[in-house]
Amino acid sequence: MSPTQKLEDVHAEAAIQWMVEINSGEMSESQVRAFEAWLRTDHANEAAWVRLQEGLMPCGIAARSGTMGHDVLSKRLAAGRQSRRTFIAGLAGLIGVGTIGSGIADRFVPLGNILADRFTSTGGQETVALADGSELVLASRSAINIVYETGLRAVQLLDGEVLVRAAPRATPFEIRAGSMALETFGGAFLVEDRAERLAATGVEGSGRIRHAPGKPESIAPGDMVEFTGGYRRWRKVDIEAATAWLEGLLVAKDSDLLAITTRLQRYFSGIIQVDPSIADLRATGVFSLRHPEAALDALAESLNLSLTRVSRLWIKLGPAGRGAA
Repeated sequence: MSPTQKLEDVHAEAAIQWMVEINSGEMSESQVRAFEAWLRTDHANEAAWVRLQEGLMPCGIAARSGTMGHDVLSKRLAAGRQSRRTFIAGLAGLIGVGTIGSGIADRFVPLGNILADRFTSTGGQETVALADGSELVLASRSAINIVYETGLRAVQLLDGEVLVRAAPRATPFEIRAGSMALETFGGAFLVEDRAERLAATGVEGSGRIRHAPGKPESIAPGDMVEFTGGYRRWRKVDIEAATAWLEGLLVAKDSDLLAITTRLQRYFSGIIQVDPSIADLRATGVFSLRHPEAALDALAESLNLSLTRVSRLWIKLGPAGRGAA
């Protein structure tokens, strides 16, 4: 990629971030002023904004050029949040017209999840209240479908991680993820389904978990069962550490560096590259998921590693002595 292309990516990424903020319908007056200042600061910002809007015009996003205009922007914010599917589908549609690349868009929003009932973007977290009093909390880059029918309360985790607080009812609550299903009449459970693992953790109350073609087994608070590589493993876990992401924290206890950075990557829109020679280094600590770059700085300092910022959205970790930027 040429320096010019990298510069264009930076402006496009900033435009996407502003578009998501505006689409939320929750921008403050200071954020509105900051957006207008960003547009005026650099012609490249305005150009990126215009290209982004042209691709999203079917989604009802106004203003062809220049600043959006305070009155127009105020009306847009007052309208509240539009359909998330419609907005993100429009964003994904930009790939087809060449406004932004799929790689850039997917860093912010997992494009494979745009048709889910609920999903979160990179670094995002969302709480969903259900009609029966149950509550779901989606971690970063997660997606679910909600299934409520007569005699059935269920959610399907499509990707990522979710905390389910199932309200006590006579009808059981079912949490489905891949080939695993967890049933409870009331309680709280963490369920994770990502490329590298499928797992469930008991937080409150009791439930029964089954993994095809096995028989149902009981799961209690502090129990964690994971399925990787065709194997099942049960172990006891620290519930506070397992649920720390709800507070924007990552608790690592003698974890390898690759596992830690894999978790941080879900909260960082850029690329975190780890040299294979240091991937197995062990670390213990509490790291901020809301500030993944600061967490990487802390890791590099504590493990005596080199940290190189190739660009604003590309960070490399390597052995000491390879230089830092």
